Amino acid sequence: MRPDTASAIRAQLIASLQQRAATLDGEARRMLDARLAALHALDADALHEAPYAQSQAHPPGPLRQLADQLAHGAPTDRTAYPELPALADFRQLWSTLRADSQLQQTVAHTPTDAGPLNSAALASRAIALMRDTSPGYLRAFLAYVDELAWLEQLVAGAPVSGSVATKKRGARKPRL
Repeated sequence: MRPDTASAIRAQLIASLQQRAATLDGEARRMLDARLAALHALDADALHEAPYAQSQAHPPGPLRQLADQLAHGAPTDRTAYPELPALADFRQLWSTLRADSQLQQTVAHTPTDAGPLNSAALASRAIALMRDTSPGYLRAFLAYVDELAWLEQLVAGAPVSGSVATKKRGARKPRL
């Protein structure tokens, strides 16, 4: 049981015993007062020992130790790791090349005899319009689509809940 839960339960017990003691007198009152004094003493001892007991009960694990070590050794400002201009140029160039490559693949796979509401033709026209209107937005959009496709492949590779045999069996016929 957590220390804060135990102290909350103890506080409720003390409050209820105090209410009961207020209605009693004689030997019953004396016994309840003695019990209340013992609970108050236990509560006071628990308050003084709680930080020590908590630190002894849960020593930091290896992950917590590593996180503390990294937090103490990490620089406090971002100027310790300057952004490399060549890296920014490379990112821009790669993004442009990737967008152009994806655009060429999209145009190559567009059906020529598709109707006006064909989804592949509509997507191809939308991407071409984005390229003409806002190439920066097109690059950001294609990067987003890349990430979604990557996530879809990641999920597709995960084991499916429920076996194939269960899905093929279907519903059983009711027994008569």
